Amino acid sequence: MGYSTLDLDLVIVLGTIVATALLARWTHLPITALEIVAGVVLVTAWHFNLPNGTDSLLTFGSLLIVFLAGLETNLGFLRAHFQRAITIGLPAFLVPFLGLFALLHYGIGAPLIVSIIGATALSDTSISIVYTTLRQYDLTDLPYGRLILAATLSVNLVEDLTVTTTTFLTTPGFLFTLAVLGALAACAVLLPLLARAINGPSGSAPFSNLGARTLLFSLAILALLSTLVGVPGILFVFLLGLMFSQFVGEEFMTNIRQIGFAVFIPLYFLAVGLKVDVGFVLANLPILGGLVALGTLLKVSSLWASSRRIFGANRVGPVTVLMNTRLTSATVILTLTLGLGMINDGWYSLFISAVVILALGSVIVLRSFPAFRSPQSAQNFFAPSPTEAPLVPGTESPSSAIPQPRAGPP
Repeated sequence: MGYSTLDLDLVIVLGTIVATALLARWTHLPITALEIVAGVVLVTAWHFNLPNGTDSLLTFGSLLIVFLAGLETNLGFLRAHFQRAITIGLPAFLVPFLGLFALLHYGIGAPLIVSIIGATALSDTSISIVYTTLRQYDLTDLPYGRLILAATLSVNLVEDLTVTTTTFLTTPGFLFTLAVLGALAACAVLLPLLARAINGPSGSAPFSNLGARTLLFSLAILALLSTLVGVPGILFVFLLGLMFSQFVGEEFMTNIRQIGFAVFIPLYFLAVGLKVDVGFVLANLPILGGLVALGTLLKVSSLWASSRRIFGANRVGPVTVLMNTRLTSATVILTLTLGLGMINDGWYSLFISAVVILALGSVIVLRSFPAFRSPQSAQNFFAPSPTEAPLVPGTESPSSAIPQPRAGPP
């Protein structure tokens, strides 16, 4: 009895996912960036491609990443810290965006839409890397750690708004597109309420997993509407996660993380790497180097003054290095716009390569700081001193900085 090509492909894919997880555990490097690198290796060495019919799974992976970012956000904390977060996050996006756009459009001669998409993606701060790094060093319960996360979130909000607005304005059929975007916003707000009503009281038919099923149904509707008008609905998926976060319990969040990170998200990041044209990247190394160097210079310089004022002179280095990471929203933007035909394979390959270099490089540099030798040293480093005023009244104690989600089913 023989085996089908699909069987072999699944063995290779799942084996690669396990291998990257082990490598991430041994090296403490971002697993998502390593999955992209694994995809690049597979396509370069063996011309490997994912089986036909996996496009929908990849779409769900990209949407789940953005949804989880919204789900992990506490709306009360975001409101309390919004002014300080946007003070850090707004220039951290706009300064790199303007500089990278000028380089791409006027310096290299890239088309207008390509320059906007590339500058938007490379001005990202990775919510997944920032969040997992803070979790790894047990900093998420400290006010300063949560403020870093809020600032990262503000970068992503401006980034998602930029790409949604740009693609909306460049899409034919203005009124129809506007109507569909209105429907997307309505679905993002109303579908979580429908999910809550469908799921019923706590403990009812847990085997049916209605929470995950209604979530996947909601994401499918948003994906369908986004495809209908050719506009990446990233902002609306994030809003969907934010709405879900208001009434879900930790059990639901754990369940969704397990579903997402077991199959959908690793498969998505592997596919991101499989689409990279390594030959094109090698032929354009000066452009890649310029994008990485300018993106780093502009990101760090835009963060330095506000981070020094808010976090203090001794913390400004690690904060700016951590927020110089790129990955999550950047790859989603590039993958969706590639699928919609807004950028070609060459530009996609250059931008993804820059994203991976910045993701891995920033994490490696961060670990060179003495404060990040252990969780205890990092906690001591980021703990406010007795002479520092609390970030927000009532947050003197780390445990009171953010109220925990209310227990119960979604």
